[in-house]
Amino acid sequence: MPMNSSVRESGEIIITSGARLTIENAANFALLVSEALDASDVVAIEFEPEVEIDITGLQILCSACKSAAQNGKVFSYHGLQPPALADLIASSGTGRHAGCKHNNNSSCIWFGGAN
Repeated sequence: MPMNSSVRESGEIIITSGARLTIENAANFALLVSEALDASDVVAIEFEPEVEIDITGLQILCSACKSAAQNGKVFSYHGLQPPALADLIASSGTGRHAGCKHNNNSSCIWFGGAN
């Protein structure tokens, strides 16, 4: 399934990850996220179970979360965190177990908190 976005009746926008969130499609992914956050107060990613994620994809997720929080919006994910994301966080040493100063000191759902 390719990366795309859709709007639910509630107004929430869901972005489907597709097979890859990597440098090759970072511009498209960032644009989808930016447009979704401009259009809705609640945006979520639904990851493909076997999605491939690199550090660029991770940076876009983190940046989107920070931008959403600064504008009183929500950026999260539905379902389970994919193994590729957990592996990338562990291998890059970016895991954290403290609140995020950019998100009202809430637990970071991307780098170690829970959804």
